[in-house]
Amino acid sequence: MNHLLVLFLALWSALSTATAVYLYVRMRRLEASWDIVPEAQAEDNDPAPYETAAIDQFLYDRCCRYMTDRRPFLVESFTLQDLANAVYTNKAYLSKTINRFSGKNFRQYVNYYRVMYSMELFRNNMSLRISALAELSGFRSETSYLQSFKKVMGEQPSHWCARMRRKYNKRK
Repeated sequence: MNHLLVLFLALWSALSTATAVYLYVRMRRLEASWDIVPEAQAEDNDPAPYETAAIDQFLYDRCCRYMTDRRPFLVESFTLQDLANAVYTNKAYLSKTINRFSGKNFRQYVNYYRVMYSMELFRNNMSLRISALAELSGFRSETSYLQSFKKVMGEQPSHWCARMRRKYNKRK
C-alpha cells in the first residue's frame, strides 16, 4: 500500500511540475506575441498594469467563489482577516481588491452575500419572519439586516417579501 502511495505522489508531483512548466512557457509566448510592453517598463521590476489587473481579478474571483461555495458570511463574527486567510493573501491587499471590483467595502460586500442568502431562504420558505431571515443570514441584529437589505435591494424586506408572496400565490 505504501508503494502505491509513493507512486501516486511521484506521478502527481511530475504532473504538477509538467503543467506548471507548460503554463509558464505558454504565458511567455503569449506575452511575446502581445509586444505591447514599452522598453522602459520591461526593465522595471514592477508588474505591468495588465498583469496586476489580471492578478487582482483572479483574487476577486477566488473571493466570490469562496463566499458562494463555503458561505462563511453565515458566521456573525466573519472578518476581513478570515477571508484573507482563506484566499491566502493579506487583508490590506484584499480590501483594496474588493473595493476596486465590487465598489463596496468589506462589510458591504459581506452583507450583500447575506442579503442574497436571506432572499434564497425566503424563496424556499415563505413563512419565515424578517427576524428569522436576519438571524439565519448571519446578521447580528435585525436593524443591521433591514439597513443592508434596503441598501442592496432598494426596498424594505417586508415589501420584497410581500411582493414575492403575491407572485407565488398568482402561480398557484
